[in-house]
Amino acid sequence: MKISVYILLCFFTLTASASIDINQLRKDYVASVKSSAKADELCEKLEAVKNPDALIMAYLGSVQAVKAKHAWNPVNKMAFLKKGFAILNKAVEKDPNHIEIRFLRYSLQYYVPAFLGYSHNLEADKDKIVQLVKNSERTQLKVPANVLNNIVKFMLESKKCNAQEQAILKKAIT
Repeated sequence: MKISVYILLCFFTLTASASIDINQLRKDYVASVKSSAKADELCEKLEAVKNPDALIMAYLGSVQAVKAKHAWNPVNKMAFLKKGFAILNKAVEKDPNHIEIRFLRYSLQYYVPAFLGYSHNLEADKDKIVQLVKNSERTQLKVPANVLNNIVKFMLESKKCNAQEQAILKKAIT
């Protein structure tokens, strides 16, 4: 009896850690940018996920990189960036056509100073995001309308898009 209860408890624990509410994850990620404690909490939660899909990996890499913002020690800052971008790059390799994954990497590269060497995919990610918006139906983009709108608005405000790219992006806003 004790063994079956233990097995059930382990099963539910593993299932709970593997099931992430993506909408809550998005909110928690935004909160992690402002709060070191939230970043640590979210990082622990995502590290506990067994066999994460590409989107969960992307958020894990992103929150690792965000932890660099909260660190005061330059060595720790660089370690968080290195680890975060390594995970994020794996997520892009795993699902290169996922607009949200590309956007997470793009937005981090946008904010990280170029001299640190983490901005080499900025142009490729911008081009891919524009291409996905141009060539995909909204339902194929795997993101809700509000997320797509936020991505497009950020892209437009980043001032990295030329007039043609801006026109393509503006058509996607609802």
